[in-house]
Amino acid sequence: MVFYIFKALLATMRPPLLIILMLCIGQVIYAQSVHENDVKRAKELKRQFPKDEIAALQYISNYYFELPKGSQQLTVRQHEFSEVIALQSNTSFVMRSYFNDNSAIESYSLRQNNGKSLQHDKYCGHYAQGEIFYSDAQLCAYRFSLPLPGQVARYEATKRYYDPKYLTHVFFHYESPVEQREIRIHVPEWATVELLEMNFDGYTIDKSTSSENGIKTFTYKIRSLEGFPKDEHIPGHLHFIPHILILTKKYDYNNNSITVLSSTGDLYAWYTSLTGQLNNKRSELEPLVKEITKDLKTDEEKIKAIYYWVQDNIKYIAFEDGIAGFKPAEAHDVYYKRYGDCKGMANLVKELLQIAGYDARLTWVGTDRIPYSYSIPSLAVDNHMICSVFNKGKHYLLDPTESFSSFGAISERIQGKQVMIEDGKNFIIKDIPYMTLDQYTQESYWVYTVSENEMTGKGKSIFNGENKKFILGAINQIKNEDKNRFFRKLLAGTGNPDFLAIREHSVFDREQPLQVSFNVSPRNQYNKFNKEIYIDLDFSDDFKNLSLEKTRKVPYKFSSKVNQKTTAELIIPDKHKLTHIPNPVTIKSEHYEFELKYQVKDNKLIYSKLIKINNNVLPVAAFESWNNAIDQLKKFYDDQVILTEHD
Repeated sequence: MVFYIFKALLATMRPPLLIILMLCIGQVIYAQSVHENDVKRAKELKRQFPKDEIAALQYISNYYFELPKGSQQLTVRQHEFSEVIALQSNTSFVMRSYFNDNSAIESYSLRQNNGKSLQHDKYCGHYAQGEIFYSDAQLCAYRFSLPLPGQVARYEATKRYYDPKYLTHVFFHYESPVEQREIRIHVPEWATVELLEMNFDGYTIDKSTSSENGIKTFTYKIRSLEGFPKDEHIPGHLHFIPHILILTKKYDYNNNSITVLSSTGDLYAWYTSLTGQLNNKRSELEPLVKEITKDLKTDEEKIKAIYYWVQDNIKYIAFEDGIAGFKPAEAHDVYYKRYGDCKGMANLVKELLQIAGYDARLTWVGTDRIPYSYSIPSLAVDNHMICSVFNKGKHYLLDPTESFSSFGAISERIQGKQVMIEDGKNFIIKDIPYMTLDQYTQESYWVYTVSENEMTGKGKSIFNGENKKFILGAINQIKNEDKNRFFRKLLAGTGNPDFLAIREHSVFDREQPLQVSFNVSPRNQYNKFNKEIYIDLDFSDDFKNLSLEKTRKVPYKFSSKVNQKTTAELIIPDKHKLTHIPNPVTIKSEHYEFELKYQVKDNKLIYSKLIKINNNVLPVAAFESWNNAIDQLKKFYDDQVILTEHD
């Protein structure tokens, strides 16, 4: 009877009233499904994580090493269970499961608190990942809504790794905060698996082990874990996020020991099994080598010319697709297509150099996003390939993906890292040196004059190292009519670029410093009140606004190391006396150095500024002292020179 009355009532209603009624009924139905204890938990979690809309009450991951029936290939079955709760009204969330050609999602379910299926939208397919142009990386995403605080959704998924070497690490963090996080790794006694605990310091992680029916289980638990850090300017997550490296070394099958990756030698053997399949057609590349090296006499000239040719003519496109994520493309294919990933470009450089008669070899390296060394036999150790050249006792590292990098320079992202260099059936491990800070020098010279109640000046800036490479790369990508605007913004720093007019810049040359000359009319830095003139000689105010949030809990990564030197001169006008200059600032630490001061010599006021960033990563422990240094910089920048006119 109630149903028929309700149906008759709906028939008499206009659409807007109908919608409102349906929403109200929906809210009542949802309200009936929210337990009072869940509402209370949601309020408590909201107080703990005020910026989040959703949290996980529990997130449990199980990893089972097992042999499928009738197969001798060891696989890993991953089972995920998470229970999320809405912390506020009208919350939506997306559950994600990732896979690729070496893994698959076998099943999933998404349910309400009462066990019934939860309505959701589903998408499965490829997704973009950083700067990668094409990848076999895929995901399944499940979007659902939780209209009321305290509503709970339960998600389960089973995924399988077809080969355990592709399971490299497990993170504790989740996209949202987690009340209880648990990781269990189940290893049968016939498999040898090593677990390395990374970045556990500073976290309370409980670990236990148990054995049952020939299977050893490693269990890790942590409570009240914040969501995955979303801060900007961070080093790779592997540097500071707690995680477990999983090293599957070998397993037994029918009384035979089958190696996965037991040693660095095994890792190298697998890599070379892929590179050994290459069939580079040298005959198709020989005319190119003759053309590039004609009329060149020295070895260095020839090596450099080949290296620069690949930089200039082959477009870098990141490409990860199954085995192609580890196996280089053949050199002649990269040459004809005029594009390649790091492996394909390194292979082309190697082949061209070998045709020219040089000892060139493929070289694996992990960029600065990865903290591991080659003492760890894992696919997680490296993510990049370059080319090594040995010639007359010298070892050159060539990275053709670094457009506009000069011969002999080493890019910031691989300095201090280890490389693994092919050497037939053997391999060579070497450490890459750090570039000295002198190789990052940026020098600026400004000369000002005051005339007719206006301050004008001329300047010149000279760029080296990573800064020069960045500028050359940027200029190569923009239109000619936009180049002046680019230089003005670059030179102005935090100041107004419209006060700058570019006079000229040097020819773009990888091997020479880049020089830019300009005029400057900093109108807001010259103010006259009666007989007093207030002057600011620094229009760029470098690092003035780079205070770090006190709540930040992850390291800060600068774009590169810095060695910046600035000198400015002002001829003190006749009948003017210098009555005030800012107090000098001198700050030195192991991470950075600031030195700013004014001096008077004869009738000139000379301003000098030195800024050094010794390492491109600032640890959290240094944040407080860094912010204190920035406060001193601000005080210095905000102070002004005062000239007083006299008769």
